Amino acid sequence: MSKKILIVDDERDVITFLSAILEENGYTSISAKDGVEGLDLLRKENPDLVLLDLMMPKKSGITMFQELRKDSKLSNTPVVVVTGVSEVTGVDFRNFMYKQPLRDEKTFVETTGLTKYTVPDGYVEKPIDPDELIQAVKKALKE
Repeated sequence: MSKKILIVDDERDVITFLSAILEENGYTSISAKDGVEGLDLLRKENPDLVLLDLMMPKKSGITMFQELRKDSKLSNTPVVVVTGVSEVTGVDFRNFMYKQPLRDEKTFVETTGLTKYTVPDGYVEKPIDPDELIQAVKKALKE
């Protein structure tokens, strides 16, 4: 049975592209257009992995990620962030997420409910390289 992957992105073309890459590599995909729909599908469908955009309407990917990591039923679901935030902001977001020391860990934990060790299981920058995406998916799924 193929692994089920939830794609959460507000751009229909990105969902179509990601779905095609996943299906070519033997995965099944389902999709949501924002974080609200994404959390709902996550609870209903219990996917093996989430591909998550960060900048979306209604509920951002960051908020969705925080909520799923705080939910004991969802917290172990691997998440790979797929975003163009670095291109839009000019900030190397991968470096920020994984290497940035916290100035005030207590405030961070109180504000987000997360710890400094709560980071996504993978990160892929847009524009998406199919090989990089599949590598990140396999690593997050421990394949």
